[in-house]
Amino acid sequence: MAPRPSRRRLLGALPAGLLFAHLPAPVRAALAAPEPALLTCWADSPTRPRRFFAGRSDAVAGAVELPERGHDIAWHPSGDGSAVVAARRPGRFLLRWDVAGGRRLAEFDVYDADEDIRLEGHLAFSRDGRLLFATESELIDGQGRVGVYDARTLERLASWPTAGIGPHAVFPLADGPLAVANGGILTLPETGRLKHNLDRMDPSLAVLDPADGRVLAQYRLPDPWMSVRHVAQAADGRIAVSLQNEAADAATPDYARPLFATVEDGALRYGAATPEALAACGPYAGDIAAVDGPAGTVFAVSCSVAGTLALWHADGRYVGHLPAPGVCALTVADGGLLATGDGGELWAVAAAEARTQARWPHAYAFDNHARPA
Repeated sequence: MAPRPSRRRLLGALPAGLLFAHLPAPVRAALAAPEPALLTCWADSPTRPRRFFAGRSDAVAGAVELPERGHDIAWHPSGDGSAVVAARRPGRFLLRWDVAGGRRLAEFDVYDADEDIRLEGHLAFSRDGRLLFATESELIDGQGRVGVYDARTLERLASWPTAGIGPHAVFPLADGPLAVANGGILTLPETGRLKHNLDRMDPSLAVLDPADGRVLAQYRLPDPWMSVRHVAQAADGRIAVSLQNEAADAATPDYARPLFATVEDGALRYGAATPEALAACGPYAGDIAAVDGPAGTVFAVSCSVAGTLALWHADGRYVGHLPAPGVCALTVADGGLLATGDGGELWAVAAAEARTQARWPHAYAFDNHARPA
């Protein structure tokens, strides 16, 4: 009897084009297109992280090592090839470094501040690039602050109240003001990330004057258990936020809410969502991004705990959702949506169609935020 050829030998004998045609669509797309590079943070392992880094995803060997997890990250507006990363909350450091060379250019540690503060994980730059704004909280009572820093040296120059507790994201709006997501959750240094006030939360989106911190507007949801976390803005100026459901019974019909809202008529208004969509999205959103296109803007929301990427039209209509295990960071590059997960995956997504276009796996764990490299 003639020996049976092995599966490997049979596959090897097939034309490459035939093999390629039978691969799943996301795999074909990933093989056909180069992987996009990101500026982001990551850990050395998806399961047992011990070391933390920041840099370009296509040059991991040249990344800068961090003393603890990084969170928000951004290119410096000077265009000199440097970037700034903020520690994950409750955080201690801001770091500016030369991304290509790895040289540390400036650092800030909360122990060097004149006030007892901790960092809340996010940063933004002034329109002229001279100042950096970082969300902070006072250690004693948890009141929110926006720290004002020299963008080059990271010297802390001033701080302003955010008109709320537990600020997280700070976002520069197109017309100049700063939008601050006041999460409304009180945490204290002696208890880490333990939440002390879930029965009396007051989350809001505050809009501050970037010249003096004056509160220009403040928007709230009807439900105090919905924590405002992150902010995005469409090309037409519409502002949207992603949310975190802190209700004890978040999965029940009485308390389940969409993790997406827009600013409408002086308040935050939820996007539409069917019971199926609410169940698919779960209680927690990790990021939000505005994907502007010829047919309008689609907002993407990473539902990290549920492992779902959800999408809404700018007018609040629900587009759909797709599976994305551990998804968190969202960013837009060349008009397309990119998402990363804490299992090491990078996805390219057709936002208007709620469809994965390509997927690239990695051996490390992406952290919560990213920018195009």
